[in-house]
Amino acid sequence: MKISKYLIYLLLCAFVFASCDNDDDAIQSEENIVVEVTTFSLNEGVDTHSFEIRDTEIEQDFASKQPGFLKRMSGVDANGKYIVMVFWEELEDADASIEAFQADASVADYFGMIDSSTFSAERYTTFEVPDINFNLTTKNVIEVTTFKLNEGVNSDAFINRDAEIEQDFASQQPGFIRRTSGVDANGKYAVIVFWDALQDADNSIAAFQVDQSVADYFAMIDGTTFNADRFEIFIPPLAEGTEITLRNTLQDPGENEVTYAALFGQADDAYDEFAVLSNTLEEFPTALAQNGTPAGDISGLYNIDLTENSIDFSVIPDNSHPFWSNVFGLFPEGKVDRYYFTFSEPHQIAGFSSDNEFLNVRIDSENVFVVELMAGYNLQPGVSFSVSLD
Repeated sequence: MKISKYLIYLLLCAFVFASCDNDDDAIQSEENIVVEVTTFSLNEGVDTHSFEIRDTEIEQDFASKQPGFLKRMSGVDANGKYIVMVFWEELEDADASIEAFQADASVADYFGMIDSSTFSAERYTTFEVPDINFNLTTKNVIEVTTFKLNEGVNSDAFINRDAEIEQDFASQQPGFIRRTSGVDANGKYAVIVFWDALQDADNSIAAFQVDQSVADYFAMIDGTTFNADRFEIFIPPLAEGTEITLRNTLQDPGENEVTYAALFGQADDAYDEFAVLSNTLEEFPTALAQNGTPAGDISGLYNIDLTENSIDFSVIPDNSHPFWSNVFGLFPEGKVDRYYFTFSEPHQIAGFSSDNEFLNVRIDSENVFVVELMAGYNLQPGVSFSVSLD
């Protein structure tokens, strides 16, 4: 039996409401906030890269605009299980966000990517207001441990001991970023730790196992309810709104690399171009266009369009162009055409793929990467190619 994506969307929303019943009975005061932890797998056949792009859009265009929103992050584990974690000021804010999702059909496609049978949503009220003023990068880790306490354990005593564990042990471990703890309406506890890398999380567990000073803490926990999951953060390689400087260079066989401007006797930065990254607008629609050069006015060679996850190049001129027609042709060995992208904010690019085999992406620093067109590239009218950034 086929189930429409819209029906799945409604079922997911209903599941979220059901999972949050009686949340008002949880610990709530001016000294705590709410952590919403949603986990799920994707439907078979859904492209993970497309989902992660859409997830970024959902955060930017919807979730972050909801009243009470504080912070959101997403990750995936080794088995393809995803987590979306949102920090809210109050439970009422989380409830209102679900109502807003239900009323907005523009997000139905996002829910349509999710396998509803794997969907779980839980909310934990923190023991105190955690410090959420931190940034995560790709491959940082969210570790979520959930459990109930053994019968007879005093919740206040556990909360006090949990604070000591954080101060005296967890926060002292290599790779530690942040930690927060909370409890839901049914007495289920969550300890959420952010680590630099999976290895740091592994090492912390090994340290816990050999340190007898924390044994009393574990003795409070009902081991039959204990569960631990780890998710690697994914964030877009580039951020919308970031300022971009573009500079082109050329290196001919047996020659040194020179800037496009230097070819006309100008300073290296004379032909730099500037834009702001947009997911909807083209940043450099006429890249390399220049007026008043020694060769006259030169129209653009490429339309270069960036998003948070990709770059598209399209050749603009045809064979009749008085300047560019002279440079069309197959790149010989040793020729490299480079496009330097410098960003006002650090990028998160870890790798790339492209439909052009003669292209390379070089990462020069956290603010600079370079697209290199190399030997074998055939520059011709109508050529276009894409780069997917990881």
